[in-house]
Amino acid sequence: MLGERHERSRLNPQSVVGLFIVVAGLLMLADNLGIADGGRMLRWWPVVVLTIGILMFRRAGDRGAQIWAGFIAVLGGWWTLSLLAGWPVRFSTIVPLAFVVLGLVIVQRALSPKPVDAGGNPTFSDLAFWSGVERKVSTNQFRRADLTAIMGGIQMDFRNASINGEAVIDLFVMMGGVELRVPPDWNVTNQVVAVMGGMQDHSTGPADSPHRLIVRGFVLMGGAEVKT
Repeated sequence: MLGERHERSRLNPQSVVGLFIVVAGLLMLADNLGIADGGRMLRWWPVVVLTIGILMFRRAGDRGAQIWAGFIAVLGGWWTLSLLAGWPVRFSTIVPLAFVVLGLVIVQRALSPKPVDAGGNPTFSDLAFWSGVERKVSTNQFRRADLTAIMGGIQMDFRNASINGEAVIDLFVMMGGVELRVPPDWNVTNQVVAVMGGMQDHSTGPADSPHRLIVRGFVLMGGAEVKT
């Protein structure tokens, strides 16, 4: 199952971005201390873009997401090759291509506007990059979700789902938004770290509810909301 594969492998766009931030900070510190040439190493950041594009493509849930992920991967690969071969990379070329790909994604989604239904899958992963994802979860054994929204939006409806004990939702939001709708008897625990953003919990579940949802992760210049 796709959800089971994602649960076994925690390498995802969110973890890649986090690792890159850690490595970039360490390299800048090393450069300031004169231990290593951090600036020279950081010039290879397009490899991170290539990796994110590949992971996005593997996790894409529809054709539109695959188109955009493929563009990100090709862009990262092209930029990496330009560093190796000394080719010039001009934003005046990249930006029009990005608009073309974005237009294709919008057209594709408009021609097939179907919400995604998680069915009976207890675990799943969604990523929205310059796009929107809508999912209705209808499983009676929900356990885990991994949601990443980068300049995009994700809407999750759990009102037809149930938890046997405890479930976890991992968020990574950057200049985007995530909205979670939960049943009135779910006890939501907020463990989200927000920087120049916000996390709002409007759920109504009692503290002694046997159905506990833990929402954790990172919100940067974006927003997340939980409501009944």
